Amino acid sequence: MKRNIVIAAVTAAALVGGGTATAVAVSGDDAPTTTDQAETRGPDDDGRDDRRDDDRDNLDDLDDLDDLDDDSRALSADVTAAEAVAAALKHRAGTAVSVVMDDDDDDHRGRTAWKVDVLGGGTWHSVWTDPSSGKVLGSERDDDDDDDDDDDTAEARAALKGTSVTAEKAARAVAAKGTVTSVELDDDTKAWEVGTVASGGDDREWRVDPNSGEVTADDTSVELDDDTKAWEVGTVASGGDDREWRVDPNSGEVTADDTSVELDDDTKAWEVGTVASGGDDREWRVDPNSGEVTADDASDDRDDADDRDDR
Repeated sequence: MKRNIVIAAVTAAALVGGGTATAVAVSGDDAPTTTDQAETRGPDDDGRDDRRDDDRDNLDDLDDLDDLDDDSRALSADVTAAEAVAAALKHRAGTAVSVVMDDDDDDHRGRTAWKVDVLGGGTWHSVWTDPSSGKVLGSERDDDDDDDDDDDTAEARAALKGTSVTAEKAARAVAAKGTVTSVELDDDTKAWEVGTVASGGDDREWRVDPNSGEVTADDTSVELDDDTKAWEVGTVASGGDDREWRVDPNSGEVTADDTSVELDDDTKAWEVGTVASGGDDREWRVDPNSGEVTADDASDDRDDADDRDDR
């Protein structure tokens, strides 16, 4: 079933874009598919869906507040991220792979602290350092024996093999850009990702080369799309305009990723978003049976109605 959905989605995008689109969907289900019956919805289903959406939005807002709190704690800390890493490694020998400001009530008796993840041999330890005194509050060994830990260990070792820039050095290299709030090893780019916050509250992301120590603004995002099996890359221009790109993992060919495809549960049609070269975005509806493409001008009306409901 998943294969049918993916292929139909890409076909819808091709119909709107006027080009050719391909996709590879991995599924173990090769059995013939049957026609699904229409979903039966009760009168309260829409209300429950709205409440679930509101709950998810509230959780996202709480996550944003947590980030702001962590930034504030880092700004007010007497001990820097780099100093926390140095203290942690004196307590627990190994390689520091990340450092973040942590206030998890389940850790270090609920006290806010710098949390440093240390890889020693094949074992992971978390070490907590007081952000005021630099004293180590405690450490904990990760005793989970699973494949994920093995993968993390292998990826960290591969990324840092033969490099000279440690997490501590990466934090010190970026310190001139603002107060360092986090340092983490990116397994995909094989670089240190460092977060900073300025006194005015502006936060930024930076990338530190683990070999040269060169610091560059991390204004891009790179993710592997499980459906298209391609790299999706987001960029931000100096003027602030952001774009999405698709990179073929075999040929390296770069194409603008100017479409979005979603199945509308209400209309049972594919909704396809496009962006023209001039920057104008449009919404289209593709009939899943006939393939007919129509302008989805009603989406703007629905958005306006939603805004009125929110008010």
